[in-house]
Amino acid sequence: MTKLITLVSALLLTLGMGTASAGVYSSNEVLNQAHYQFSKQQVLTMVDSSEVQTQLEALGVSPADAKSRINDMTQNELTALNEQMNNMPAGGIVGAIVTVLAVVALLDLLGVTDVYPFIRPINS
Repeated sequence: MTKLITLVSALLLTLGMGTASAGVYSSNEVLNQAHYQFSKQQVLTMVDSSEVQTQLEALGVSPADAKSRINDMTQNELTALNEQMNNMPAGGIVGAIVTVLAVVALLDLLGVTDVYPFIRPINS
């Protein structure tokens, strides 16, 4: 009887345990992902400022659309955008807005996004 209980217990424990899997991640991959998230958060925080929102609305882009497009940006696009913003002189908020809008227009041309109804994708 003890053997039967031991056997049933072992069987239940074996069936009840899931399998675990692990992958190997390099430090560069982890750092790149962290940098991507930080870059995205920087740009999203910039869009939250009232000055940027006012300028976006004046240009006909809703802040919600801008945030959606920023969330869809690739790591390379965000890195390029942040490099441009970091190289701008202080107080260049208008330049930052124009850069964001230019990137969104480029994404519209490539067919990745559809923010501006007057821009038709290149492939269509």
